[in-house]
Amino acid sequence: MATRKIQHQVRLPWAVAFDVVKQGVRIRLGRSLVTLSGIVLGIAFLMSITAGELAQRSVAQEQQLRTEAKRMVNFLLAESGPLAGGTIGIIQRGPLQETESRFLQAILREKPQRLAWAESNPPPPAALATTVHRVPLDHVADDAVAVLVLGDNSGPAIDWGRLLASARQKVVGLTRGSAGASSAGVVFASLAWEIPAEELTAMAADQKLAQFRTRWMGAIALVVTIIGIANSMLMSVTERFREIGTMKCLGALSAFIRRLFIIESSLMGVVGGVVGTLFGAVAAIGLYGITYNFSLVLGSLQWGLLAGQALLCVVAGIALAIVAAIYPATLAARMVPAMALRTNI
Repeated sequence: MATRKIQHQVRLPWAVAFDVVKQGVRIRLGRSLVTLSGIVLGIAFLMSITAGELAQRSVAQEQQLRTEAKRMVNFLLAESGPLAGGTIGIIQRGPLQETESRFLQAILREKPQRLAWAESNPPPPAALATTVHRVPLDHVADDAVAVLVLGDNSGPAIDWGRLLASARQKVVGLTRGSAGASSAGVVFASLAWEIPAEELTAMAADQKLAQFRTRWMGAIALVVTIIGIANSMLMSVTERFREIGTMKCLGALSAFIRRLFIIESSLMGVVGGVVGTLFGAVAAIGLYGITYNFSLVLGSLQWGLLAGQALLCVVAGIALAIVAAIYPATLAARMVPAMALRTNI
């Protein structure tokens, strides 16, 4: 008697699996929306926490920069008097810090007639290129009400008596370093304000506490999300006992059944991750915009970091959905067709 060769079972392609998943989502639209809403809410909560922390930190940094720039201007005004209509000489020594750039912007709001910028390397910031006049160092103080030294104050010594001979007022403002003693009628004003060590320590402790609180709340959001997804997927498996048994009787492999649930959860993760991320980001920015000011929040927000956080939240939504579906998918793949067909659910 001739022996028959056992043929390999047909492996259905991914396209068939996608079609089956789409039909299943349409049939069980209510269950799919419940699962999707769990992902959306979890990722939205996670994104709102991270975006809110970023917005709060950005606003605090912006307010600190504005406050420091205003304080430096007030220190200068206390020594030089009004700057409106006068000439301000500027000597740049090295790259400028953000505080010094904001200080220059605040100086422009005092409406001086002219900014005499000594020839230097690096050149003035591009934002001030149209408002400054490049002059030789020997003429930077001509008819000036004050001379500002920006950058590191440890450069070559300057003969201030000779340099300020043609100045209207012999006032030198230093944005870094300590003020020197008055010499030959020259008044040195230290514009920098050093934060006390106790205040720095308190700020660092508050920042650590805020980071811990954010991470803890984010972890809770992730756990709640993954539990909700797993519960919805398990319910989906329970509702589809007879369907799974029928597909297995028709020749579907366990790998194909597992693939169905992984594809379905992945699609839910992509849609829920994107929608939840957008909703969380908009909610956080809107809340801080109402609390502070939309122009302040939008102007100070670090959009690159926000985009990175949004990408991580979308990836987290997809990963959580897949992880949560592993056990339900394995449970469905291991079902015995006869047992599945006998269920009345």
